[in-house]
Amino acid sequence: MRIRERIVYQDLGGLVPGTKNLNNAENKWLEELAPRLDPTSMLVPIKYSFTKHQDQAEPVLTRQLDGTWRAGRYIGEIRSGNTILEIRPRLGFPIIAAWASAALNLKIVPRAAGKNGTSFLIAELQAAAWRRALVDAARHGMPAIRATEHHVGPSVRGRLDVPGTVPYRARRSPNLVSLTQPKVVDNPVTRVIVLADRVLNTRIQRAGWRGPRIDEFIPHLRAATGPRPALPTRRELRSVRYSPITQPYKAVADLSWLIAKNKGPQGDSSTDTHDGVLLDVAELWELFLLHCLRAAADDLTVTHGTTADLSTHLLHAATGGQKLGRLLPDFIVGDDAAPTAIIDAKYKRLNDPFPVNREDLYQLTSYLAAHSGGGIRPRGILAYPLLPDSAMSSAEANGPWSLQWGGGGTAEFLRLPIEAAGCIDRFTKILSSDRDTVDRHNYS
Repeated sequence: MRIRERIVYQDLGGLVPGTKNLNNAENKWLEELAPRLDPTSMLVPIKYSFTKHQDQAEPVLTRQLDGTWRAGRYIGEIRSGNTILEIRPRLGFPIIAAWASAALNLKIVPRAAGKNGTSFLIAELQAAAWRRALVDAARHGMPAIRATEHHVGPSVRGRLDVPGTVPYRARRSPNLVSLTQPKVVDNPVTRVIVLADRVLNTRIQRAGWRGPRIDEFIPHLRAATGPRPALPTRRELRSVRYSPITQPYKAVADLSWLIAKNKGPQGDSSTDTHDGVLLDVAELWELFLLHCLRAAADDLTVTHGTTADLSTHLLHAATGGQKLGRLLPDFIVGDDAAPTAIIDAKYKRLNDPFPVNREDLYQLTSYLAAHSGGGIRPRGILAYPLLPDSAMSSAEANGPWSLQWGGGGTAEFLRLPIEAAGCIDRFTKILSSDRDTVDRHNYS
């Protein structure tokens, strides 16, 4: 179906400035689409060890009290019928590409920041996630999966299939039915990988995007399946039994199936369904901050709390060892038991009159409460992007804030530069002041 309509928003905001207001038909289209959108089913997995945001999926679009629509933290394209909803990055494609380059060691080609930047940028990131997962899975060899094969004849090959043999014996046939389970490369996992490679190669359209390891690997898979294998069903993929060695291919197969079904840029959908691909900019902002923080930390330990095996909980049962309210801050600087700083990334606006969301404020104070005491007074920071059109809020200007009980650390709400050099420099100054505070405390 030819796409005729395009509605364009920017993340953390409304319609892109300069575009026309929505008409009645477009408003109705959004009203029908918005409640059905599940961002988790369309997200490009930037880092598959990342677990925090999977339980905190926010709406793609929300309706304001004045009736207007506002986009959240995702960018990308969603298609339904003959209309596209496009959400562009408010910071621009070069900034998002730079974050991806810094956080994921990924080079985005120049055209991703040009015409149709959303499609090309997300295609590059989708390809990067697929490539990384496939390289990790292929370290132990080809995706050879055991497949059950039936044999009928006078002798047994493998294991006797008694239920299958009974009908033959009832007909006085000398044949037996037996089963073998050889490892075969032509299986649903391999077929969906080959098909995903075809789709990505069409979207990326540049040499060398796979990398040397996959360039060498893919021809062997094609030789087993042929260049145009049939797309496996979801049921076929779920029925695959992985061994410990082939288990990493499950993540590759799941992502490959979404790509092969054309769930991404340049895809299509019918009038009663929707399809598309989204990128969580909040997740990318967090990984970008992690890169900058580690570059500035020098000799300090930086723990990525969302992936670390931490056991800090807010509540402990009075009887027994039960715990409640596991705490997962984004970054812990210093020793986990006695951190100097606890930092949480927030891809949001920090504007008056209500700069800090209540749940974010409670979250930060919970982190500080759990890590304070016994002379430990960590510095708690919520780190927001320094948006070009934002002014300093009262929450930032009046910081640092002291906690009411006095024995805890301090809370700060800071906007950090969105370029790597400036962000690293800001973190360097923050951590330097933390070192000075610790040195003065130890000296006294």
